[in-house]
Amino acid sequence: MVRKSKKKHPFISVVIPVRSLSYFLLFENLPNMDLQTFKNFEVIVLPNEHSTYDLTLMNKYSWLRIIPTGSITRPAQKRDIGVKNAKGKIIAFIDDDAYPDPDWLLNAAALFKNGRFLVLCGPGVLPEKTNIWEKIFDEALVTFLGSGKYAYRFTPQKKRFVIDYPSMNFFIYKKIFEKVGGFNSNYWPGEDSKLCNDIIEKEKGKILYHPKVLVFHHRRMELKGFLKQHGQYGFHRGAFFSHGDRNSKELTYLAPLLLVLYLGTLPFIYILLWPLHMSSLTLYASLPLMLYCLLIALVFIQSLLKSKNLIVAFGAASTVALTHIYYGLNFIKGLKKGLNKNKAIYDK
Repeated sequence: MVRKSKKKHPFISVVIPVRSLSYFLLFENLPNMDLQTFKNFEVIVLPNEHSTYDLTLMNKYSWLRIIPTGSITRPAQKRDIGVKNAKGKIIAFIDDDAYPDPDWLLNAAALFKNGRFLVLCGPGVLPEKTNIWEKIFDEALVTFLGSGKYAYRFTPQKKRFVIDYPSMNFFIYKKIFEKVGGFNSNYWPGEDSKLCNDIIEKEKGKILYHPKVLVFHHRRMELKGFLKQHGQYGFHRGAFFSHGDRNSKELTYLAPLLLVLYLGTLPFIYILLWPLHMSSLTLYASLPLMLYCLLIALVFIQSLLKSKNLIVAFGAASTVALTHIYYGLNFIKGLKKGLNKNKAIYDK
């Protein structure tokens, strides 16, 4: 627990965009909100439509407000609506498939009172109750090869200032959120990256990552959904790179692109060099591939030692490789789209 301050705690509004009231929201998120050691808060849930459970839930949880958004269905737009209706000076964003540690709000409130930053964020670690796919994807995400230097998003690491963070565990001053114009709904997904870039570039503000601001966040439940999710990340990162966004120029984001370009040119190198009996050059050309395969093998070993499960270890290693390729291919698509279109890059 972060040490308490003698200053008065601020009121915090927690905003959760949803399509409808999900299992995770009803049986994990809201019950754990009720266990918060910090009591000066409200939760605003934003489904598309009212449900038969709304009144029962709001009677059960005095801090809960449910505001249907009707035809407005994008998470970014829902979050903007939530902020407009929020009573708190600090806004907390969390996904419906995540739930907070009991001291989540208490630690965040203490850090805001003592810190000099505009945004606060923390890790989303794997919950205890998960299926094998979630365990596979988590093993892939927490490795350096799987997430590069951004593994701290999925497992607690030392506090630091960052320049980009997803909205699954994200605190911001309401006045700052409104000042920068909130989430830009022209971009989805990726609106949280654009918001962070505005905080850094326009407001010259800081984003603090702290391991004590902890939530438990589910992973995707099957491979297709996981790859689709990371393909979308690759697409928007490529588009934002072409826009010149500072927080999209990190080498980690470019690594899958370089891998895809390398793998795409390698067969042509073989075709050109092999007939000329330049086997030594083909060997040199193969060295990066051999190194990558070695790193994938290390992911397998690391996951096996941690999980003690061959399926999880093999799945994690395979997922890392597939994710890199899928991300890199979509990065190229996003790069092309971003060069031609600065806004609404996700429109067909």
